[in-house]
Amino acid sequence: MSTRKLALGLAIITTMIILIGIMHTSSSNATPTATTPATPSASTTVNVAAGGGNATAPWTVFLPQEVSIKAGETVTWHNPTEVGEPHTITFVLDNNTMAGVESPLAVSNETEFGALPPGSNNEPILIPGEDGMNTLIAINARTFNPVAIDSEGAVQFMNPNANYTMTGEEKYVNSGWILPKGSEEEYPGAGNTFTVTFENPGTYGYLCILHPWQTGSIVVEE
Repeated sequence: MSTRKLALGLAIITTMIILIGIMHTSSSNATPTATTPATPSASTTVNVAAGGGNATAPWTVFLPQEVSIKAGETVTWHNPTEVGEPHTITFVLDNNTMAGVESPLAVSNETEFGALPPGSNNEPILIPGEDGMNTLIAINARTFNPVAIDSEGAVQFMNPNANYTMTGEEKYVNSGWILPKGSEEEYPGAGNTFTVTFENPGTYGYLCILHPWQTGSIVVEE
């Protein structure tokens, strides 16, 4: 090999090494967007997952379980589960307002019920009673629907996907059943999200009425 060819080859190799070094340095200095935390602002809305997983292993957790925000900021819950597993976001600020999923109701034994759609394989649970009355077992509207009970005991129902401003003086605030987007048709009247703006500092604990071990908390600071 001639001296000229050897020099040319060394020059090419040297140039490649320099270019690789520059590329490596640029890559090392790049900001890892996936791990850089977001800087909160006054208008921040924090998103919390209610549940998750799939048909084999649906999750009964809130992620993140604890959230810290400033007074006046907002939290939105959504259900990312891959199947139609419902969850609720329920704040029980007065233990006397704890609600169950089932609701026993007194009805006349002359009351007739019709299945919807007609001819479908369903009927209500009726327990025979006395004095012309039966007990009907139904789903409690105060767990299925978004609802708030204020400090005076007044009940306010809301539409699905409700936006609510919480003062902390309420007795009970409930999201209603929320399902993954597209699955709400399995439970007509259910929603996909629930959004709460927290006006005052404090620690607000909540749970899923359908999975009572599934709990979370919102810490609101000044």
